[in-house]
Formats: sequence, structure tokens, C-alpha cells
Amino acid sequence: MRQLRAFVKKEFTDQLRSGKLFILGAVFLLFGIMSPATAKLTPKLLELVAEQDSGFKIDVVREVTAVDSFDQFFKNISTALIVFVILQAGIFTKEYSSGTLLLSLTRGMVRRRVIAAKTLTLVLLWTAGYFFCFGVAYGYTAFYWDVSAVPDLFEAVMLWWIYGLWYISLIVFFSVFISTAVGVIFCVGAVYLFYSLLGMIPRVGKYLPTYLPNAGSLTHGESLSFTVPLAAALSLIVLLLAASIPIFNRKQV
Repeated sequence: MRQLRAFVKKEFTDQLRSGKLFILGAVFLLFGIMSPATAKLTPKLLELVAEQDSGFKIDVVREVTAVDSFDQFFKNISTALIVFVILQAGIFTKEYSSGTLLLSLTRGMVRRRVIAAKTLTLVLLWTAGYFFCFGVAYGYTAFYWDVSAVPDLFEAVMLWWIYGLWYISLIVFFSVFISTAVGVIFCVGAVYLFYSLLGMIPRVGKYLPTYLPNAGSLTHGESLSFTVPLAAALSLIVLLLAASIPIFNRKQV
């Protein structure tokens, strides 16, 4: 346990020194603010366009509500997740090239604890950033609208958080046998593309982990079941992390 704490501390120190921690904080803060701001300002922008002598006729069909703000949140957090993956894809590979991981292993660091420490670091970063972003969006949304009328909000939020954990397991899995951050990003993107194409099959798509982002529809009162895609995502997370350990144990670093 002492080794694990020390390695996690080292990971966060590296995140701080490299500036990634500040970048992630800024990204999540920005998207947290943008979600209610976009929902609030869009009707006003449409009205300004309509007032111009441009030949366009724009009718605002309904009043903006808290649901619109959270719709923007779920759209924005997908972009934040992409930034997160790009920034963290090198969490293993940078140590392969610098040789610092070999130094840790020769000092007695157990390989499975390396996997555990880096996975825990990614989970903590994603969790802190994600809920910080949601907290900012929720606070501003509650200031402008009544959030109590939004159905199943926290269920949708938790499903989206687990969706992010699936990407973390993909980063860890590909990182144990790929030596470049670009390669890890490419493989994670390839998995997403594969599942997206597979999800185009109507009878298959709703059972895949890539169905989880549709959780945002729950805030519209839609009756959707996420039991199977949630189970699929959790099973894949466990499987990928478990498979990473024996692969990493055989890797030459």
C-alpha cells in the first residue's frame, strides 16, 4: 500500500509539473461554464439575427429550460473526454522512452502496482474533472432555472461517468503493449469507431458501451433502459484491466 500511495503521488506530481493538471482543470471549468451559458445565450443570439435585415425568419418555439443547459453539458463533456484521452494517452509511454519506469521497477516496484497506481490516477483525474465540470454547470443552471424539474439527472450523470471509465480502461490496456502515445490514441479511436459502426445496427447498438452517452435523453423524460450497455461497459472495464496485468508482466521495459 505504501508503494501504491508513493507512486500515485509521483503521478500527480508529474501531472502538475507537465501542466496537464492545469489544462484539464481549465478545460473542465470552461465546459462547465459554457453549458448553461450556451443555453442562456442562444435564444438571444437568434433574436439578434432575426432583427437584422437578412431575409431570415427565426421563430423561437419554446422557452429555454434547465434541460437545455444539461443537454449542452452532455454535448460538451464528450469533447472534454476527447481532450482527457489525448492528454493522458502517454501516461505509460512517456516512461518507456525516458526509462523512469525501469528505474522504479529495479527499486522493487511490483508491476501490478504500477498498473493499479496509473489506473487510480486516471480514475481520480477523470472523476475530479468530470464532477467539477458538472458542479459548475449545475450551479449556474440552478441560478437561472429550476433544476428540480429535470428527471433522472443524476442517473444520466453517473452513466456518463462510467462511460469515461471505459475509456480509461482502454488507455491502460493499450498502453501496456504500445510504446507511443499516438499509437494509444489511434487504438482508442479505432475501438470507438468500431463500436460506433457496430452501433448502427439497430438491434445491436443499444447493447454496447457506446450507447451510454444517450443517457442524456433521460433528462427529457424518455424511458430508456441502460442495464445491458452498463453491464457491458463494466464487464469490459474489468476484463481490460485484468488482461493488462499479465501482458505488462511480460513486457520488456
